[in-house]
Amino acid sequence: MPAPLRRQYVDSRWGQIHLHVAGNPGSASKRPLLCFHLSPGSGRMYMPFLAAMGEDRLAMAADTPGYGTSNAPPAPPSHVADYAAALGDIIDALDLPQVDLMGAHTGSRLAVELAHQRPDRVGRLILFGAAVYTPEERARQKQTYVSGRQGIVVGENYLTKMWKGWSSWRGADVTDDMIWRYVVDSVIDPVRSWWAHGAVFEHDLGARLKALPNEVMVLCVKDDIFEPTQRARGQINRGTYVERSDWGHWFLETRTAEFAAIARTFLDRN
Repeated sequence: MPAPLRRQYVDSRWGQIHLHVAGNPGSASKRPLLCFHLSPGSGRMYMPFLAAMGEDRLAMAADTPGYGTSNAPPAPPSHVADYAAALGDIIDALDLPQVDLMGAHTGSRLAVELAHQRPDRVGRLILFGAAVYTPEERARQKQTYVSGRQGIVVGENYLTKMWKGWSSWRGADVTDDMIWRYVVDSVIDPVRSWWAHGAVFEHDLGARLKALPNEVMVLCVKDDIFEPTQRARGQINRGTYVERSDWGHWFLETRTAEFAAIARTFLDRN
């Protein structure tokens, strides 16, 4: 039976971090699971998955500082490692001996960096959308998602543009409500929406993934970073690669039970 969802705030170096939470830390012997979202976005993308995983462990999704309802950093962080360190404050605030991590897109990079920073506190990692970019792709992404969003003017067509952008990745089983949640979480703070991308496109995920001793599962679905994520297969030091071209952006909501079973098998094996 899905676990009830609740909300919680914890203190960090940049103020408070908001968490979506399911399950209880003392209810099972399994490691808690801490999830990081894509950017711009929020931990709401994980809610059905948290409810499923919370049946037998503590499952949490954090709003990255500056997104959702978490406090923002004082200035745009220059490095993914800065965001990861702030999210690592959750582990200390909740006094968790060890956690497993899951990341989506930007969140995959945050998870990898946090695993490097806290080798004694991080177990296994699930990375949904682990894009390994070429230098040319990285330059184009910086132009689109960083330079293109600095000083953005929110006009009457802003929401329409965001709706059309997310809707272009819609599958047959994706509802308007699912798309709208992504749109809302993308526009909650237009002034700072590019901050995480400013750090992401300076980050060499391939090298950092290859140097990671933790066991990792990379999940590649049919979304906007499908091909760059395929390249991550050759960068996994320890772990596995799962490709599901029949899944898309909203698989955490449309394929919740199926993916929760895959995640449990990976996270709980001896």
